[in-house]
Amino acid sequence: MEKLTEEEKKALRGSKFGPLPSAPPPRSYPRQAHPGGALKTNKAAALAKFLQRKLQDPNGLASVDPRVVEMAVKNAKETVRASKLL
Repeated sequence: MEKLTEEEKKALRGSKFGPLPSAPPPRSYPRQAHPGGALKTNKAAALAKFLQRKLQDPNGLASVDPRVVEMAVKNAKETVRASKLL
């Protein structure tokens, strides 16, 4: 049996594995339950549970940045308003 060069060994090893599948193309449209359907979200409920859990912990509120909470409340309100308009 002939000796293979390093290049031939690499090519032989590489030929054992097929090419990896390509990633699906990114979505160019927002996700919806069905076309024209209202989007449902649980942002407000999730935020309420998070804050309730933090209030039960004695040091829970010390670890929460008020600016982040304020922004989360604002985003949840806007999401709820937008879902009611649909």
